[in-house]
Amino acid sequence: MGGKKTMETRGHHICKMVNYEVRQRIVQPTTRKLQGKLVTTPGTRDVMIYKGKDKVEGGMKEIKKAAQKIYDLLKNSGSESYVSKKLIKKYDLV
Repeated sequence: MGGKKTMETRGHHICKMVNYEVRQRIVQPTTRKLQGKLVTTPGTRDVMIYKGKDKVEGGMKEIKKAAQKIYDLLKNSGSESYVSKKLIKKYDLV
C-alpha cells in the first residue's frame, strides 16, 4: 500500500487563477452490510481554494462560488488583470 497522493488529500485540480487553485474532492456514496442490514452512507462534494500547498478556504459546494471568491481576492490585491478572459467568461466572474 502506497502513501496518499495529492488527489486523495487535496482533491482534483479544477482551474488555476494566477497563484490560486480551485480543487474538488468527491466521495461516492457507499452501501455495505452492517448486522444483516444494508446501510448507505451518502456521498459528499467539497470545493476548496489552495495557494500552493496551503489551504485558503474550504467547505464550499460550488465551483463558481470558489472561482468568484478567488477573483475577489485578486481584485483586492490589484492583480485581476492576470486572470484569463476564458475563465472570466466560463465562470461568469464579476
